[in-house]
Amino acid sequence: MGENSRFHKIFLAINQITRSQDNLSIDEILEKLIEEDALTSDSGSSNVSVAQRRLVFAMLGWQSMLFLPAIDARWSTNLNIYRAPGQPNSGLVFDDWSVSIDLTDRPLAILLKAFGNLLPARSRSSDNVASELAKQAFSWISLSPSDTNAYLLHTLLRVNIRWVDTLSLHLDYDKATRSLSIFRHPSFCVAMLQSKGAIYSFASIELYPVDPRATSEDITHFLHETLLSYRLLFGQAKASRRFFRNMLKSETVLSCNPDPLLRLLCLDQYFAHSFVPPDRTVYVTARDFLVLGPRVERLADELRVAKPKSLVDLLHDRRDTLQYWTFWFVAIIGGAGILLGVLQVMLATIQVLQASGKLA
Repeated sequence: MGENSRFHKIFLAINQITRSQDNLSIDEILEKLIEEDALTSDSGSSNVSVAQRRLVFAMLGWQSMLFLPAIDARWSTNLNIYRAPGQPNSGLVFDDWSVSIDLTDRPLAILLKAFGNLLPARSRSSDNVASELAKQAFSWISLSPSDTNAYLLHTLLRVNIRWVDTLSLHLDYDKATRSLSIFRHPSFCVAMLQSKGAIYSFASIELYPVDPRATSEDITHFLHETLLSYRLLFGQAKASRRFFRNMLKSETVLSCNPDPLLRLLCLDQYFAHSFVPPDRTVYVTARDFLVLGPRVERLADELRVAKPKSLVDLLHDRRDTLQYWTFWFVAIIGGAGILLGVLQVMLATIQVLQASGKLA
């Protein structure tokens, strides 16, 4: 019980420290923990120092949900992130799962970037939200929930939805395995927005870094866009709502998920929440997905070139309205023609049989 209480004390102390000061490093967090008597000094033991650094790193992962620490690597002198067996790697998020512990003296934004793109940032070519009056507006990519949704991804591309506990993997699509990762705790995003919580400790304060890192504003966009993406992929399309409802019945990871907001986002046709951007009939990535735009556009591009693989797929593919109704028009006219032909043959046969009976 004592150890659990101490662990809880350290956990809360780290949360308070990271919320009170920006641009901290793990070493600086350790110094403050020792000052507050939440931790004891390492007494010159390098092993204890490594263990303390790894403990702070692990708690930052649990509090931000950007990564899961690899707690089984007991004797490692590196900072390690857990990778589940068989977890696909698209190359869009993780570059590495282990970095040198020497990076603990660097700001958390720099440390996190060493692992890859765990906290996506918007393009620095435009510092503000895109305007419809801008010259670049003609090149905007528009998306309709009826054309870009989870049902079509599953039906036309045979995409497998992976419900994950790591926020950085949200909308990470691995084309090789046709796996789309979706974060299953949207209430966490709301909690971070309300409290300006632990995820903001990884915000960068550099204005023009060579390798762009997420600022505090980018993190806010990232959380808002994560919440909005559930509406685009599930909530606004009837077929996708039905698809999610079926997953609730068939997947234990969803049926046992205690987050009620996930069901509301994915099952309610009409949804409103103060921290969730309003539904749109047409989404524009340059305006609605400043940070997650590349991931959303990648899914849209995959769907744009996807072709129905079966008659059933063709019956449910309404992305091209002209093609859809042309198919039904041809099917109805063709079917009627075949039916009339069969009736004519049957009538002719009956007439022949009747004539043969009279002659007999």
